[in-house]
Amino acid sequence: MYINPPLTVCFFTAFEVAFSSRTSFTKNRERITTHIKKMDNRNLLAARSSSTSSSFLTAQSKRRSIRRGSLNAPSAISRWKEEEEEEGKGNGGDGDRRVFSHWFGVTNNNREKQGQRQRRRRRRQRQSSGVRAHGTTFSAAAYASGNGDDAAGGEAIRAEEEDPSTAPLVVRDKIKGIILFILPLMASNVISPLLTMTDTAFVGRYASDAVVSLAALGVATPLTDYPVNLFMFVTAGVTSIVSNGLAVREPKRDMERKVYGAMFISFTLAITLAALLVCFPDALLSLLGVEKIGPLREVARKYVQIRGLAMPAAFLTGAGYASLVAREDTITPLMCVSLAAITNVILDYVAVVTLKQGATGAAWATSASLYVGAICIFTVLRRRKLFHIPPPAPSTQMISPPMSIIPTKEMCAPVMKFFAPITFLSFSILSLYVVLILQANAIGNVASAAHRIAGNIFTVCALCGDPLVQVGQTMLPKYIAFTPKNDGRNARKMALIVQAMGYMVGIVSASICFWLLYFGASGFTTDSSVIACARSVVLPVFAATVANIVSKSLYGVMVAMKQLSFLAGLTAIGTSTFMAAVFAINKYLNPEARYYALWWCLFSYYAIAVVVLTIRVATTRLVNKERYLS
Repeated sequence: MYINPPLTVCFFTAFEVAFSSRTSFTKNRERITTHIKKMDNRNLLAARSSSTSSSFLTAQSKRRSIRRGSLNAPSAISRWKEEEEEEGKGNGGDGDRRVFSHWFGVTNNNREKQGQRQRRRRRRQRQSSGVRAHGTTFSAAAYASGNGDDAAGGEAIRAEEEDPSTAPLVVRDKIKGIILFILPLMASNVISPLLTMTDTAFVGRYASDAVVSLAALGVATPLTDYPVNLFMFVTAGVTSIVSNGLAVREPKRDMERKVYGAMFISFTLAITLAALLVCFPDALLSLLGVEKIGPLREVARKYVQIRGLAMPAAFLTGAGYASLVAREDTITPLMCVSLAAITNVILDYVAVVTLKQGATGAAWATSASLYVGAICIFTVLRRRKLFHIPPPAPSTQMISPPMSIIPTKEMCAPVMKFFAPITFLSFSILSLYVVLILQANAIGNVASAAHRIAGNIFTVCALCGDPLVQVGQTMLPKYIAFTPKNDGRNARKMALIVQAMGYMVGIVSASICFWLLYFGASGFTTDSSVIACARSVVLPVFAATVANIVSKSLYGVMVAMKQLSFLAGLTAIGTSTFMAAVFAINKYLNPEARYYALWWCLFSYYAIAVVVLTIRVATTRLVNKERYLS
């Protein structure tokens, strides 16, 4: 049935005016309606012959002019004509069905256009009243086009927030916030190695074959623990995706889809690694030089197979942990990791002490505790509606496409950008530590034993700098996101604060390392020559600890700036220089001076990185290209 659009518009306009609640403006509204009808009658023939696409925009403009209810009828008519001329340009292809869809609220596109017009009107009001001045607030409203937050194609109305890139930045408050942020992360980083240390303690004290079991744990650790550290790109990617998404106000659905893609990649890697550990443990142990026949091989094989079953939990725990930390929630991950550690202690006691299962029981206890931690973290994510299976549909679609449980290329691409640089960075750092171990072993038994003490103390103290990487990735994006008023000053100030915190944490951690190594070496051994060798490297170990932690604070800033290629190039040059220095040490120095010089080489590696990254941050404009999605 054909409906005459201009007559339909006049009917609804007259209907709205006739039943208006503002009776005091009745005469003026009638006068406006009369003018509109006259104009419709004059243009009726032209409207019929022209495309029906302009009827929808005409209806919108007429309803808007009537709704405003100006007391001056001629000014209302002129304003209506101006809007009609502006909005009538370049629109076509809509039929009479669109008119009725608009009036009865059926078409989602119309509701989205209404929300866009309202946002533009609010933006013009803010600009005219000077609300966008320094230190004031700006709106990030976006109206949902469905029924609530979960409706397809819409977002919840966001509250007005203060623009962090232009608001005054209080240094004392930021330092306090960073300290409160990193303390739980430090505790979490200390608790995580306790899972392996707990196994070692129970097996060493209560296993019937303690010597063989401890040796098996030492051999299996590179296969069960190092791969998780090697594939840290998923953790770094999730942290960057969430923190940058929150900074630029990315739609919740789109951000959840990217996180789901990262989780899927993490799960796929975990399943692949688990299959290798469970199906081919003998081949992997042979690569490490373990004898093919003997009790050590049998115990290590069982330990590797059981721990391989927990690889999905270990990988997914890291990804979920990063998702919470990116939202500046460090208490919940600490509670989950603490619960996993408590579970590990209890199960170690039951399996090793009560059931007398030795290293096999310790492996089952650690695997179960990893799954407890993963279940806790993902329970929190599900309750907070931060993770869904299957993932939500894109913000441009109403329903999820078929096979939505398999992520698309767009969902996996953001995290895969971190694969090459972060994996290369992790591999290079692990290579440095492996080279130190091999060089210490080549020097002699005394240097090897001393390095077991100095290296372990250095590793534990350097863990205090890991939270600073998350500080840069989590807190900096909202200062470097593009806004009209952002000049990068707050971002540079925040980067300097993070670097200053790196120096502070580095000096404190290095002091603890110095004290433990100089005064506590006798607690690890009674051999005077080993103690003397360990004490001889306290100064380079102190310097290397400071440089290591400061470099980690700058790594976080660089990842937030998305300078991943620069980081990879710097790491490649630094690793090559370190290897060349080690070669020169072996060629020109005697064995007594080599171990001391190796620690200065490690310090030089991190010190050069600190200098280069400091210059890079100081000479780069700290404003990303992403705009606020307001």
